[in-house]
Amino acid sequence: MTVRAAVVAAVFAGAALVSAPTAAAQDAPLADALQRDLGLSVADWSQRSAVAADLASFADRARADFADSVAGVHLDPSGVGVVDLVPGSAAGAARAAAQHAGFAVRDAVTAAAAPDTLAAGSIADAVSSGGDGIVASSDTGGLRCSVGFNGIDASGAAVVVTAGHCDPNLAAAGTAGASRVAGLDGSPVGTVARGSLDGHDWSVIRLDDDVADRFRNNDIRVPGAAPLDVTGVVDPVVGMPVCKAGATTGYTCGTVTAVGRTVDVGSRVLRDAFVTDICALQGDSGGPLMSGTAAVGVASASNVGQYGQCAVADAVAFVSGTGPQLFATPVSKILEDNPGLRLRTS
Repeated sequence: MTVRAAVVAAVFAGAALVSAPTAAAQDAPLADALQRDLGLSVADWSQRSAVAADLASFADRARADFADSVAGVHLDPSGVGVVDLVPGSAAGAARAAAQHAGFAVRDAVTAAAAPDTLAAGSIADAVSSGGDGIVASSDTGGLRCSVGFNGIDASGAAVVVTAGHCDPNLAAAGTAGASRVAGLDGSPVGTVARGSLDGHDWSVIRLDDDVADRFRNNDIRVPGAAPLDVTGVVDPVVGMPVCKAGATTGYTCGTVTAVGRTVDVGSRVLRDAFVTDICALQGDSGGPLMSGTAAVGVASASNVGQYGQCAVADAVAFVSGTGPQLFATPVSKILEDNPGLRLRTS
């Protein structure tokens, strides 16, 4: 199936809601599962289900009454119903209605600066991990992207795997005119050795000898936490939980919604892509997607990439009724295209 991801509409996906549990929910196995997987009692689950149903009803009304002012609704970790607001003509009325209904109110624009946002910084004297920011430059221009995975090529050299569209002059890869790659602070990283733009979207960066040691790790950057270690590679499966790391939006998670797709991305075509419901913006391209500790793919295209922050994309999405989509190239396809290439794993 072909998906057009010259996709420019920003979107927001409403949460799927569960109806209130019946008496069957009192069965011990279900109670055990709720406690084990969610840390909730049956009573807590029932209460949160009821709040979620009320939020869904409010969201339906808000689309008609406060379309330009409500970005979305969600349950916070404690089970409180929250309405996310953005500046709009009906913001005051939306706030009053939400509070009257018993919901908390949050400013969605300021929420975009949450602690899980990855701040850009120097990588000159630090360990460099998946999700860190890089810039590829040539005589034709420069592009800001993210490190995907640290790896080793067939010759044993240290390399970085990222997206092919991150190179402004991919045709020159591996030649004297190849694009130079640097950290966001301008510190040299290496040159683009080879890559692919049409079909599978990938590039391999050959690291400069004096910086290669910084990339001899299998880390994925998780802001505010210890790095995640890559332990292997897995193919994407619909319903698989995945998380992406990116220099713009940090470490965020979602679900694989489709696999094996062909995607029109402007003048290029992405093949064998998988699709997730994660918001990704410009600068996240090339970043890693993980399921647990297994590498799944690199970020290749987004239908909300043109927006400055995910909160704005969510607001537009709330009105349009569709969700953010991040399209990615499977790591398994990248490795197939590059015999001898392997990711650093533990």
